[in-house]
Amino acid sequence: MKAKSSRGASTRQRILETAAKLVNLNGVNGTSVDDVLSASGTGKSQFYHYFANKEALVKELIEFHAAGLPAAQESVLTGLESMAGINSWLDQIIADYHAGLYANGCPLGNLANELATTSEHLRLNLQATFANWESSLTRGLKSLQLSGQIRRDFDAAQMATFCIAAIEGALLLAKTEKSVSPLKATVEQIKAMLKVSSIGGTKLKPRPTTGFTFCP
Repeated sequence: MKAKSSRGASTRQRILETAAKLVNLNGVNGTSVDDVLSASGTGKSQFYHYFANKEALVKELIEFHAAGLPAAQESVLTGLESMAGINSWLDQIIADYHAGLYANGCPLGNLANELATTSEHLRLNLQATFANWESSLTRGLKSLQLSGQIRRDFDAAQMATFCIAAIEGALLLAKTEKSVSPLKATVEQIKAMLKVSSIGGTKLKPRPTTGFTFCP
C-alpha cells in the first residue's frame, strides 16, 4: 500500500530502508517483522497498514534495491545503445562497488539465492528484474549491430545473458574475497569481448599449432 501523506511516506520509507539493511545482512529468513519494527522504531499497526505481510515487504524490497542501484536504473539502462554507454554502465558497476552498495554482495542476487527455490511469487519478481537488465542490454547490442558497429553474427541475447551472469558471479566472488578484483577482472573481460566483436576490432589470434594431431 502506498502512503497517502508525507508523514506516512516517511514511515513507509523508514521501514523499507531498515528492512533492506537487515535482510542484506541476515537474509530474509534471518530477519523477522519484529526485527524490522524494533530497528525502525515503528509499530505493528503501522507495518501492516503499508504491508500485508512479510512477503509483501520482500516484494517491495526487490523494487527498492533495483531503484537504489545506479547501474540498474532505467536512465542508465536506456543508454546502452552505444559502446560508450555500455562501457559507462560497466564502469558504474565498479563505482557502485566502491560506494559500498555491494559490500555484502548484490542485494538482488542475495535475495535470488535465498528465495528462488522457496517462493515462486518472489522468484518471478526477481526473474523479471534480471530479465529487464538482460533485455535492455540485448536491445543496445542489437542497435549497435543495426548501425554497423558490431558484427551481425554476434549473438546479442546470449552476450547479454553472459554479462549479467558474469557480473552477478563476480559480485559473489568480490563479497567472498572482500576485494573488488574479481569484479574488475570480469568487467575488463566483457569490454575485451565486446571490442573483439566490433567491426574493425582487434580479432583474437588463433593459437599456433605444433603440427601434431590428437584424436579423441
